[in-house]
Amino acid sequence: MKALTLTMAAFGPYRHKQVVDFTTLGEESIFLITGPTGAGKTTIFDAMCFALYGRASGSDRDQDSMRSHFADSGEPTYVEFTFELRGKTYRIVRMPKQMKKKERGEGWKEDPARADFYIIQDEEEKLVASKIKEVNEYIEEILGLDYEQFRKMIMIPQGEFRKLISENSKEREEILQRIFKTEFFAEVTDYFKKQSKALETEINQFEWKISQEKERIVWGEEADADLENEELSKVRERLNERIDHQKQMVSDEKAYVNQLQQTTDTLQNQYFESKQLLDLFEERDRLSIEHQKLEENSTAIKGLEKEYADAKQAAEVRPYEKQYEERKRELDQLCSTQKEREETYNRVKSEFHDVHEEYVKEADQQEDRDRLKEAWQQKLREKEHLEEFLKKNQGLEDLEKDMDKKRRSLSDLKETEQKIHEDTKLMKEKMKGERSLREAAYEKKQSYQNLKIRKETVERLSKEWFQLAKLRTKYQSIFKGYQEEKQTLQSIKETYEKALDDIRKHHAYTLSLHLSDGTPCPVCGSPEHPDLAGKPDEVMSEEQVDRLRERHKEAERSFEKVQDELIQVKSEGEAQRQLTESIWSDLKVEHELSEDSIEEERQTCSDEMKKILEEYNDLKEKIEAIQTIEKKVDQMDQHLESLKKEKDALQQTINDQQQEQTKRKTELETLKENVSSTTDHPGELVEEAAKLENLYKNADKKWKDIQSLYQRKRDEWQKIQTSVEEGQNYLDQGKKALEQRKTEFDQTLVQFSFESVEEYQSAIRAPQKMEQMINEIQQYQQRVHVVNERLEELNQKLKEKERPELNAVQEKLEEMQEKLNAQREVVNHLNVSLQQNESIRENIRALVEEQGELAAKYYDIAELAQIANGDNHLRLSLERYVLASYLDEILIQANLRLDQMTDHRYQLIRSDSIAKRGAQSGLDLEVIDHHTGQQRSVRTLSGGEGFKTSLSLALGMADVVQAHAGGVQLDTLFIDEGFGTLDDLSLEQAIGCLRSLQDGNRMLGIISHVQQLKEEIPAKLQIDAGPEGSKVEFVFQ
Repeated sequence: MKALTLTMAAFGPYRHKQVVDFTTLGEESIFLITGPTGAGKTTIFDAMCFALYGRASGSDRDQDSMRSHFADSGEPTYVEFTFELRGKTYRIVRMPKQMKKKERGEGWKEDPARADFYIIQDEEEKLVASKIKEVNEYIEEILGLDYEQFRKMIMIPQGEFRKLISENSKEREEILQRIFKTEFFAEVTDYFKKQSKALETEINQFEWKISQEKERIVWGEEADADLENEELSKVRERLNERIDHQKQMVSDEKAYVNQLQQTTDTLQNQYFESKQLLDLFEERDRLSIEHQKLEENSTAIKGLEKEYADAKQAAEVRPYEKQYEERKRELDQLCSTQKEREETYNRVKSEFHDVHEEYVKEADQQEDRDRLKEAWQQKLREKEHLEEFLKKNQGLEDLEKDMDKKRRSLSDLKETEQKIHEDTKLMKEKMKGERSLREAAYEKKQSYQNLKIRKETVERLSKEWFQLAKLRTKYQSIFKGYQEEKQTLQSIKETYEKALDDIRKHHAYTLSLHLSDGTPCPVCGSPEHPDLAGKPDEVMSEEQVDRLRERHKEAERSFEKVQDELIQVKSEGEAQRQLTESIWSDLKVEHELSEDSIEEERQTCSDEMKKILEEYNDLKEKIEAIQTIEKKVDQMDQHLESLKKEKDALQQTINDQQQEQTKRKTELETLKENVSSTTDHPGELVEEAAKLENLYKNADKKWKDIQSLYQRKRDEWQKIQTSVEEGQNYLDQGKKALEQRKTEFDQTLVQFSFESVEEYQSAIRAPQKMEQMINEIQQYQQRVHVVNERLEELNQKLKEKERPELNAVQEKLEEMQEKLNAQREVVNHLNVSLQQNESIRENIRALVEEQGELAAKYYDIAELAQIANGDNHLRLSLERYVLASYLDEILIQANLRLDQMTDHRYQLIRSDSIAKRGAQSGLDLEVIDHHTGQQRSVRTLSGGEGFKTSLSLALGMADVVQAHAGGVQLDTLFIDEGFGTLDDLSLEQAIGCLRSLQDGNRMLGIISHVQQLKEEIPAKLQIDAGPEGSKVEFVFQ
């Protein structure tokens, strides 16, 4: 990447738009960036970093501090950067998040961050991306570098690359991790550790599962009491023997069950036969009683049959009766309706006669209505002519009044213009001396900002000091808990070990009870037993020991947790102490570091800031007063211009109105001749016209209303006349239909043997009642049939048979069933024990097999995890091994420059010493001093030697990263300070080394105050600070 142009506006110390055109360097590829402290030298690279990645270059700069404090609210902050890469030209424009005034109303609103990325081809720009995320992705894709890699290779910032040689191995590892992105190897290591831990946990779980299965084994009463604690192989062997024995026992017991089952089956068949015969006798008794009851109910059923037959005939007659009743209701309705029609007809006929007489009378008055209409319209025409004349006359009067008013306004404008001229002259005299006030205010503001930064550092130190005190208090608290956990663990451990010892003694005592002289001991084999074990005082149960074992494990976990916390807080405290001492050292205060000295320094900063702020505010008020005067002068100038335009416009308006006055007077003379009314008041004409209009409209409305009423009454009379005639026809037809239905109903009564209507109506039953009656009759007849038939059948079956006795047979059967059930319980119990032991044997076999497979896998994974984590003779993790290879490549390239800049004295090497106390090795740096032939730590180098070493290391890293990031092209490099620590010879060597970087057309910018560099380097990017912000331009000697 080669920089072409950089544009900054309201960015950092640059208020006004600044353009840095790198193409003006021509053949001068090395240039010096020079200017006073705080003017904005490093801001040049900040702007490049922000344009490309949206972030500044240094670790202590953030996006919120990028906007210039010099800028006004209406000046937007943005950076534009144009660069060339692989023959293509790109331009990027980026704006940070900033506050701006609302376009409508008062107040501020947040303007979000924006970015636009263009490619320039054939002098035409093409927008590639306009979203921040897309722009960032495009930049990383074409440059081949992320933000960390870019700022580490393109820019060597103040003090930051010194960390690479001065920090410890752990922090150097973090720097290289960010640059070379080796997180993958750390993830691989972590993966192996997790896999190893998971496998170890699984193996322990299998051990626990096997022990659980051993405890579930069902042994016989003759089994040894301590068999569960023996080796697994012996337990499995004894388990096989136990299963074989259980199978034989099950077989024998099942044979006895079969014998009992045969006897029980015989007794059960005998019982069922007797029970069935007894049931038949009892059924015959019940049916005989029911047959007698059915005979008693036969008379009632016959009466019900007669009632049902009458109701069925009445149901046949009912449709004819309903038709007769329906026709009767229809005829009554027709008679009522016809009567209403006749009454309406008579009423409408009388009304139509009255309306007809009124209609003839109004028709004869048409000529009177026409005369009223003509008189009304004539009055309207006279009113319009008079109104037009009066309107134009009033307009002329208004115009003359407005002309007088405008002449007075013109005179007032001339007086105001003269007064503003005099006020403006006085205000311009008061504006002198503004520049000196602005310069003094700028100096005060710079001093205030420096003190503010120092106070923020002190406040940060105070917070870090407070954090250090908290860590010390936390350490003491955790250390106290550590001692308590340690004592608790020791106490529980002693109790647990004693319980195990008591159990062993109890087993020995139990074994001794079965020993006798001459009988060999099952433990040692001796036939003599001179010292038998005694009975312990108290032995815990197995459940108590298990609980104690869990308490011991829990205490161990708790102790390890507290121990880890103690180590962690101790490490944090040491790091916090180093941090506070580093901040205090940067402040360069003579006092010792303490809470009082921190507070004293903070108070000093506050007092000085308060004093400077008061002085600055006084200057600011004076400047603001002058600015207020400037604004008023501008406003007066604008007001004068506005007054002149207003005065000219007013004079032109008066001239135009004079012409209009003459024109209107002529028109009024003409209109006056057309006015024929005897009155000058249009209102009187309006009243007369209104009266005539009212007379005409009332007469016309009355005529139209009588016409409408006449037509409506005539139509209504004709319509009702037709309706009366149709109604009479319907009434005649209804009478005939009623007579026909009456005849049909009477004939049906005779047909179904009903002598009168009353007899017919008494026979009617509801359909539900009839359904209930027929169901009752049918159920009775069906039950009589069933009972008679079943009684005949039972009499035949029980002929010549006696009623059996069941009690004796039942007692024998119950006795035999009890024996059978008891024997089945024995077999079931044996089967459950057998199945459980077979299941346990299979489970143990599967668990042992799976545990073996896991163990083989665990040994490989655990060894890989240990090696990758650095648990090896070199104390070198996998990630550190990869980083060490990168560091070796960097050192090869760095030593090429270091050898030149130190006149062949120093050479960087990677230390091969093994770290102590479990720390990681492989990334420590040492330097060979060829003058003494000794190796020593890079921390022993002086300031100038350290700068040359860090510069060489930075250049070497840029070469290595460029080589590994395929396609990365680096044609621009910036170096920020550090040359002031070099003597004349070292400075010449460093410049010579840097000049060699020009090979390959690389552009190099150096930020420095060193005078010799200003003399050696002809091209300079000069930055000048001022009260209106900084300015930048290229200067060539």
